[in-house]
Amino acid sequence: MRALIVKTSSLGDIIHAFPVAAYLQDRCPGILIDWVVEQPFSELVRSHPYVHSVYTVHTKKWRKGRGWKEIAAIRKQLKSQSWDVVFDLQGNSKSAILTHWANSSDKVGYGDRLVFEKPNLWVTTHQYDPPPEANVREENLFLVRSYLQDKAPFQSKAVYLNISTEEEELVDQIDRRLPNQRKVMVCPGSAWLSKQVEQKALVCFLKQIPKTHFLLIWGSDSEREAVDFLHREIPNSSVMDRFSIPVLQNLMGRVDEVIAMDSLPLHLAATIDVPTYSVFGASSAQKYKPFGKKHRAFQGVCPYGRTFSRRCPILRTCETGACIRSLTGDELFEHYSSSKI
Repeated sequence: MRALIVKTSSLGDIIHAFPVAAYLQDRCPGILIDWVVEQPFSELVRSHPYVHSVYTVHTKKWRKGRGWKEIAAIRKQLKSQSWDVVFDLQGNSKSAILTHWANSSDKVGYGDRLVFEKPNLWVTTHQYDPPPEANVREENLFLVRSYLQDKAPFQSKAVYLNISTEEEELVDQIDRRLPNQRKVMVCPGSAWLSKQVEQKALVCFLKQIPKTHFLLIWGSDSEREAVDFLHREIPNSSVMDRFSIPVLQNLMGRVDEVIAMDSLPLHLAATIDVPTYSVFGASSAQKYKPFGKKHRAFQGVCPYGRTFSRRCPILRTCETGACIRSLTGDELFEHYSSSKI
């Protein structure tokens, strides 16, 4: 059997779709899994051990009218290879074009309730709507399980991304240098300020966690400033270098817990099932936190009465982000302590 996954962006959403590859590998031994992805994210997908071939696109060039040769090339590639089934997990107009080109008689996508852009409905032959309460990872799996008519229990196992021998040695060196005590990775950043705990509150929270060494992770200049502040305030901490996503994931496998916001590192930790504690404000913990008893989350409450099932409608425009920015370290530690399994 050969399947094509169309999930082109973004980094976090691609990681949400990784359980689909694990599921297909489990249910269909010997399957070849191919993937269509935006070029900037292609190395992440190439590092997945269950992905056979990666097809890259650069749709920003398409929109600017500069990618005609590339469009012709990817169209030819998708038409020249045959697949038993195509899973369009993106659900928008862009992915509809790619799904339409893919050479397969079975094309699976979201139904009318959840599809992100209606033109996607025109190209899929099998459409399914996950339950409204489903976690985002379960939404992706629901499409595939429904197509295969499979209701048997499935528990995703840890799947480590491929890294080089030199990168393995780097992870080993970091692990050997760290103190011989409980280790917690802290990822304070997120794409939006309204998804980040205020720095002083985070310091207050972390200082109350006993007998722990904290690995501070960053991915941008502003996040580097944030972890430098945390390091100055918390002596039992180490600022890590900036790592590639596969290296970061492999390092996560050496710690006891990951503390993060609703961000890429949180979703990355879920792929190897390292325990997590996450803080949500303008997005729903029920929808986005990793599922399972190992994964705990604090859900901030909007002081303006906004409610939502996925993300707050004013996530990008809210001037205060009070649902998460007003949280105190004591509040977080009380919940952290009381929710331990």
